Amino acid sequence: MDRDAQVQWAARLLTLAATASFLAWLATLQPFALLVALLLAGGAYGFFLIDRRRILTELGGYGRDTDDRVREGSDTAVSPGVSAGGIHLSYLTRSRWRRRR
Repeated sequence: MDRDAQVQWAARLLTLAATASFLAWLATLQPFALLVALLLAGGAYGFFLIDRRRILTELGGYGRDTDDRVREGSDTAVSPGVSAGGIHLSYLTRSRWRRRR
């Protein structure tokens, strides 16, 4: 079994164990069961973050190239020098559609 599958299965099993422990806490109202459920849920969340970070680094395609399609064709709607109470009020209107070349 490869490392990615191990991380995914560890997250799934920890999630199931956390759910079972939480249900046990609901049935018995023992604080130890709640503590175990929270620790297992934290471990599962950690594995989900590891898996998510791996997926995001492998993604390519739309949005990962050097073209900035969102800002293409945008115009400044408020002057960059305008501020109110120290808050900078510059924003851009963004076109939904890519400009044709």
